[in-house]
Amino acid sequence: MAWRDYRDLLRQMDEMQRFTEETLMSFLDTPLVSRFWQPAADVHETEAGISIKLELAGVTVSDVHVSLSGDGRRLAVSGVRVEPNEERQARTACHQLEIYFGPFERVFLIPSEMEIDRDAISATLKDGFLTITLPRKERTPAVTRMIPIEVGEGS
Repeated sequence: MAWRDYRDLLRQMDEMQRFTEETLMSFLDTPLVSRFWQPAADVHETEAGISIKLELAGVTVSDVHVSLSGDGRRLAVSGVRVEPNEERQARTACHQLEIYFGPFERVFLIPSEMEIDRDAISATLKDGFLTITLPRKERTPAVTRMIPIEVGEGS
């Protein structure tokens, strides 16, 4: 098989993949599925704790919510990116639409071996990025504690 044949085969495979994705999306394009999108996120660990950075261009502080589960193992970020009605109504034709609008939600799992200081978690929305900082809880060294014994009546 010549090199040209391999390139042609790869091109055909790429076209098949694109066709399959488009077909699948047409079947999945129900109101429930198309209502949600997931913003891009970076999660990294440092000596100080965990940092989560989400790309939320066009989302206001009042439209985003951050919560930590009771067990401290799941951090949820949800909200909505609203498209101004004027922009949508002014369109006469669409040539490319890649920006998602509507509700979104991301859930991040916190490693079970890491203790988070729940009272020191912070979140900042700046320049279209939401940065959430989950500091490690400082471990107190294990100290032996002496328990006093009370003398009960009749002893």
